[in-house]
Amino acid sequence: MRTIVAYTSGTGFTKTYAEWIAEELGAELIRTEELTPEQITAADVIIHGGGIRASRIGGLRKFLRNWPELESKHIVLWHTGANPGHPETVEKVWKQNLTPEQLEATTRFYLRGGFDFSRLRGTDKLIMGVMRVVLKRRKHPSESDKGMLAMFDEPRTELDRTNITPLVEHVRSLQS
Repeated sequence: MRTIVAYTSGTGFTKTYAEWIAEELGAELIRTEELTPEQITAADVIIHGGGIRASRIGGLRKFLRNWPELESKHIVLWHTGANPGHPETVEKVWKQNLTPEQLEATTRFYLRGGFDFSRLRGTDKLIMGVMRVVLKRRKHPSESDKGMLAMFDEPRTELDRTNITPLVEHVRSLQS
């Protein structure tokens, strides 16, 4: 089965996972913005990943513009972020980014990435800078708020190649 791994990455966490997934599966690696309808047509399995930003998954809207071509394929999606991956939080993100039809037609994963404020640029840096101020002003910050504030001062990465194992095993099950 021909497999493509497409990704959108702003800080490198998603790109690293995409490279590992493509290597494990012997798949073609391509940035989302370079993915063509012809490549989609020629593939059997299409894997897409993007980082989370304001509850939106990077590159996913662009990827899903190809839905008519995608819906006959095996579609595997993942997103990265700094949160610990609480199931209810992850599911909420998917529901905000996909239609009910797309939720039904895809298999989805969350791969914890990390957060490094120094890697951000432009609007992302501005948005996260505002978020930092908002979090600092909270009178009763949650544990999650405290954890996020700590990452502004001490960048954190949760990149671990073993995190891709469930995704890779799922794709391999499609190939057998």
